[in-house]
Amino acid sequence: MLQAFEARMPSVKEVGLIMGPMHRGAWRRVALILLSVFAVSGCIGRVPLDKKPVRQMSEAERRARSRVAYDHARERVSQVQKGMSPGDVQVAMGAVIAVEENADGGKGGQRKLMDGFLCRVDPSPLRDRWLFGYDDSNVELVGFAVEFERADKDDDWVVKRIDRAPQDDCPLVGDTYLD
Repeated sequence: MLQAFEARMPSVKEVGLIMGPMHRGAWRRVALILLSVFAVSGCIGRVPLDKKPVRQMSEAERRARSRVAYDHARERVSQVQKGMSPGDVQVAMGAVIAVEENADGGKGGQRKLMDGFLCRVDPSPLRDRWLFGYDDSNVELVGFAVEFERADKDDDWVVKRIDRAPQDDCPLVGDTYLD
């Protein structure tokens, strides 16, 4: 019985004739394609932020902290997921690089702005918390917070959770700018 089974099994030579010979260069191309797929997949998600020209940086900052901007942030926060990096959160929340244009046509300073971002609260080596809300006549109303954590100071930051009812406020002197 075993001999009959072996008689029906094609040999390696017969399989080669059926499938055709594979040239050494073809194996190299397959390996190169697989390597490229793995390399490119590591780059997905790293989207550069849009640059937006502004006349005055202070006016752009005021608009980013307005009620309208906060409403935009509330719509976008559903795109933020546990485990995202700060850069991914900034992209999901629609952060832009505001570039100040001078009257003489030259470029002034630039700053990263995100709709509804108010401040970072007491960042520590292992925890960070971003508060979102709006500034109503110099009274900051906080609507939600995004919490980041990392296991070790050498690890990357990841979103731990979104706090939809934060009880904290921005400090009087705090970190109101994104990195």
